[in-house]
Amino acid sequence: MPPTNVPATNRTTARQTPRSRPARPLAPTGGRRFSLGQRGQGLGNFVRELRSEVRKVIWPTRKVAMNLTGVVIALSAALGVFLGGIDFLFQEFFRLLLQVTGAAGF
Repeated sequence: MPPTNVPATNRTTARQTPRSRPARPLAPTGGRRFSLGQRGQGLGNFVRELRSEVRKVIWPTRKVAMNLTGVVIALSAALGVFLGGIDFLFQEFFRLLLQVTGAAGF
């Protein structure tokens, strides 16, 4: 006996079979064909989309690019000097520490 609290529209009295769709063709039936198969289609789509996206980019002017390049070079040089200074301080600290402990002979 089916439960009484379930609406009548949700009750099933007979086993329902799922409908099957007609099989779709695996390859396109017309249009452009690629000689490289599916791999070539993926590569072709990638290149096409890449060109489309590159066209959308707003490229900086020469002046802006030069200014940003100068900033990157200056910050890289400053960071190099800073890290070199820290390295020198650690080197001198450990040299002094080894001299004080007498372990500088090896």
